[in-house]
Amino acid sequence: MSEAKSQLLNEKITRREFLKYSGITTIGAATLTWLLPGCKAKDIVVFEAADGVIIHEAPRCTGCLVCEATCSVGNDGKASQLTARVKVSKNFALGPGKWDGDLVNGPGEYRNFTMTADTCRQCESPACALACPQGAIFQQAETGARQIDKNLCVGCGTCTEACPWGIPTVDPETQKSTKCLLCHGYTACVKDCPTGALHYVTWADALVKYKEHFEV
Repeated sequence: MSEAKSQLLNEKITRREFLKYSGITTIGAATLTWLLPGCKAKDIVVFEAADGVIIHEAPRCTGCLVCEATCSVGNDGKASQLTARVKVSKNFALGPGKWDGDLVNGPGEYRNFTMTADTCRQCESPACALACPQGAIFQQAETGARQIDKNLCVGCGTCTEACPWGIPTVDPETQKSTKCLLCHGYTACVKDCPTGALHYVTWADALVKYKEHFEV
């Protein structure tokens, strides 16, 4: 584990902040019930923290969807909003969540024009991996990203249901699930974003830029 990563992980933080920054929500935390007494060692899957994560800066985003095209063409050989690992289009009109009638403060093209992208949080305890009945989601060697083994995936969609943001998506043509693998360190969506709305943040970056969010 890198020095920066170790230092950030060893900072004293509140439980709320831990859940926020590790990407574990109520749904994700619920999957940790396998740590209850009686669980066999062979059932436990341990993931180290990924080297970094892709974040979205909403004020810079114009909703051009170049990131979705870049992602799906590079990974799947076709332009597809559905299988893109960065998901802007699903929140394009009215933002994430349900319509609440707020035309001024809510995000989306039909509201305040602020685009919201859902990206993989590379959770330290990934709900998608813990829920997969085939054990098809593993930790990639290059970046530590959580990646789907297409040979093991059966396209059941359990990972999609388990993820709080619905990032893993089953391709209807291949019947295999897809999710962000950080392009093995290349992060094409970040490099091709014309407005710089996407950023790849490493643990070292997080330690410098976001340290004030942690209690020492």
